[in-house]
Amino acid sequence: MAVWILDASHGGNDTGIIGRTLGRKESDIVLEAVLEAKKHLERNGEKVILTREDDTYLSLEERLSIADKNNGRFFVSFHMNSHIDTSTKGVQVFYSKDNYDNKRLAKLISEEILCDLGTDEKGVLKDESKKYDNVSIMSVIVYGEYLSNAEVEEKFDSKSYGRMVAKACLAIVDKVLLLTPVTEPKETQQRAWRVCIGYYKDYNEAIDVMVDMHKRGFKRAHVVPYNGKWFLLYK
Repeated sequence: MAVWILDASHGGNDTGIIGRTLGRKESDIVLEAVLEAKKHLERNGEKVILTREDDTYLSLEERLSIADKNNGRFFVSFHMNSHIDTSTKGVQVFYSKDNYDNKRLAKLISEEILCDLGTDEKGVLKDESKKYDNVSIMSVIVYGEYLSNAEVEEKFDSKSYGRMVAKACLAIVDKVLLLTPVTEPKETQQRAWRVCIGYYKDYNEAIDVMVDMHKRGFKRAHVVPYNGKWFLLYK
């Protein structure tokens, strides 16, 4: 079990980006997203601490202090993006420390959002702002979409945002997102069949195949461990 610090950026008088068409606030979107991500991570056996659970403002120093004091393993900060070109859309993820796990988590989150939304890739990049350099744990900063885009503002689902990030977070600790609690099927239920295609000795290779399947329209493709091997599975 890992300890996750989920950070809903902004809050209180700091609304962050405000959509130009519907007036949706970044602070509201990311709060709903972290609450949804928390639900999924805890359902799958992870421990989650939120930097804020309501519309409250915290400084960045206070947020990072929460991460350090609670012995977190991962710090994930949720944001939305903006651009002067209102047609711009896409996902962008930054990692604070230049190490394998940080980069991998950032890449997994970016790929999960890309597959689910079918949006543009804006890069997985090293954070050069130095704002997060003082946090001692692995940290990524996620920009889910461009709220300056009117279509994004209208259609962006903050709960799906949280679920996508949670799914990527579980993948890095070798877990598969369970959307509902595991229960024994009733005898009267109709059986369903799953399709597996091979196994991959390299986890990242399996992830690449899964991403390719998502792009081809197989949205229910997942990577699952089996006796030390990684299978690509269709539900």
